[in-house]
Amino acid sequence: MTFPRLSFSSVAMLLGLLFHADHAQAQCEADHTIVMADYYFAPAELTIAPGETVAFINVQGAHNINGITNTLTGEPWGNPVDFFLEETEGTEAGTCMGVIQFDVPGVYNFDSSIGFQAQLGMVGTITVDAFTLNDMLTDWTSDETSPSVWQTTWAMQSYLPGTLDGNDPITVFMPNDAAVDALGDLMNLNQFDLLAMYDMAEILQYHIVPGVYLAEDLQPGMSLPTLQGDSLSIILGANGLKVDGVNIVGTDYTAFNGVVHIIDYGLAPAGLPNATVYQVVLESENHGVFELAINEILLNDDLIGQPVLNDNEYAPGHFTVFAPTDQAFIAFAQENGFASMADFFDSPYFDEIIRRHIVEAPYESDQFFNGQNLYSYGGDNIQMSVAGDDIAVENAPITVPDLLAYNGVVHVVDEVIDFEFPNPVGTCGTWTLNMYAPNGEGWSGYMQVLVDNVLVGEPTVFDGTSNSFAFAVNQGSVVDMNYISQFNGWPGNFEVVDAEGTVLFDSDSPANSSFQYGSAAGVYGLKACADEAECSRIKVTLYSDFGGWDLGSLFVYDGPVLADIIGGFWFNGDALIGYVDLDEGSDVSFEVEGGFYSDYYSYIVEDEEGNVLVDQVEQYVPAENTYGVEVCATSFVAETRALMPSLYPNPAREGLALSGIPPHGEWELNLTDTQGRPVLSTSGIGPGSIDLAPLAGGVYLATVILDGVTLQTSRLVVE
Repeated sequence: MTFPRLSFSSVAMLLGLLFHADHAQAQCEADHTIVMADYYFAPAELTIAPGETVAFINVQGAHNINGITNTLTGEPWGNPVDFFLEETEGTEAGTCMGVIQFDVPGVYNFDSSIGFQAQLGMVGTITVDAFTLNDMLTDWTSDETSPSVWQTTWAMQSYLPGTLDGNDPITVFMPNDAAVDALGDLMNLNQFDLLAMYDMAEILQYHIVPGVYLAEDLQPGMSLPTLQGDSLSIILGANGLKVDGVNIVGTDYTAFNGVVHIIDYGLAPAGLPNATVYQVVLESENHGVFELAINEILLNDDLIGQPVLNDNEYAPGHFTVFAPTDQAFIAFAQENGFASMADFFDSPYFDEIIRRHIVEAPYESDQFFNGQNLYSYGGDNIQMSVAGDDIAVENAPITVPDLLAYNGVVHVVDEVIDFEFPNPVGTCGTWTLNMYAPNGEGWSGYMQVLVDNVLVGEPTVFDGTSNSFAFAVNQGSVVDMNYISQFNGWPGNFEVVDAEGTVLFDSDSPANSSFQYGSAAGVYGLKACADEAECSRIKVTLYSDFGGWDLGSLFVYDGPVLADIIGGFWFNGDALIGYVDLDEGSDVSFEVEGGFYSDYYSYIVEDEEGNVLVDQVEQYVPAENTYGVEVCATSFVAETRALMPSLYPNPAREGLALSGIPPHGEWELNLTDTQGRPVLSTSGIGPGSIDLAPLAGGVYLATVILDGVTLQTSRLVVE
């Protein structure tokens, strides 16, 4: 407000009037005084605390105190409380017009409505400034010695503006930041996404009680109505008072308009949705099996997705979950011939059975209609039937509908949804995959079983030491098995057994494993009802010193024709074995394609009789392509399979040992550099050693000739 400039004589007169007003104040006692003369209030702006009094003293002229209507506009002032003092005539000694007590915080405007006094500037303001709960809590956000409640303070300021600054007395049960963090973990939301909850205002109102209740006023058994409408219950816990079962950990933080008590968890009124559909199952006393099943197939992370509230990243959902009771699962297992619930959990179809009970879309009971098809999380359709108030999904009646969560809805069913178990019998009968986990803790992944490139199952060992999976095979079918690890490592071994009980493949047999690499983690190319072995069938074994061939593959060509591709996925450092049928077998080539860590790849190729046709097992040297291999050729190699020569160590430094040579076998060793130039040639009888001191460090090709027959060419690294 701008006042007219006072002359020296006017100031002197006003000071004199104020001096004389001191005498009037004796009859007009108050915390503060406003003196008025013609056209002035002194002071014109005053700030006081709630409950303080103001005396109005007139020392000159006829004036009133108008705190009701703005004389200049004719509109109400809108003061927190209207006030008015009648017109009086001022005296030199000062006339006490009256004393007013201001209890309600806010800004009070007033003027003198006599004649043109307001137009001439006789307007004043009194500000009643209270230290409110909002002031106190805002100060706490920067005060490390105060309770940490800034997240709840921020939420209340955002959703309930003015409540903490209001004039009505309130009691606030304020969750601390640890409580908000715990709520975020439960909801699978961060602190910012929590604010997106559509009923956050209602939740916050449930934390506020009208009136002031200090700690000494709170008694067990009390029921306190909240701003939300429901009531809070005060009980006595082991460590002191609780509100709705939540610990009160700090009390009696007071301000002008109320008191704050600190609690260590959030409160929620009855009837709100649960945090997540997973939480609904978790808190149920009748769904322990379903909870274990969800965890077993790793769906618990999916079922806490918040795709609407969490806008920061993709999350699956919303969900409709049909939740069978424990008794429903027990009855289903018995009806389908499982000896125990453990056997049911180990079933290769267990994953599919559970996923049939989940739909990635929210459907409350009033949204179902008869004949409605829903696409399940397992990839197949399930049908709803509705007859009046009776609702069922497939064969399973809904007994408790509409258990709501923020990411979907749960319906309780008293039967497991029917599942059609596949017929495992083909023209070649039934094959069985027996899986073993010697450590007793199950597998860390699962085995993909493919028949003629069609996925027929993904069995695993969930826990314990073993599990079996039966599947149908037909004449001429080709069976592949890929072990897919969800963590690092290969946890066990497996065998494939045909309909007659013959073990077709044993990953732990000496032929399919080694001390260095362990059990084979998968196998390709097992043939159903296979004829007698032919020379045109080869066995290819991939090895790696580092997590399999990642995305690398070995392409096998039969002449110009691509006969098969082995690998193309991680197999965790164990051997991967593939069987390949060839039409020609006279000009077979092997090419390494793709992958990121080719330095760690290696492979061996054998024919049906176990003869090594290609040996590319070299540590830390990339496996090379091999061309022009004669698969059906008869050679001395077949006769000396048990005495295949080996060079070690490799890499070598000064000397090299040659083993695997018959006692009287005459051998030659020829070394060439990578350009094919001879660098060393030596010979001997029986196992021997070679001096490498004359050679410079590098990579060489070593060719071993035994009794005139060239046995192998391999790489030799000299350090």
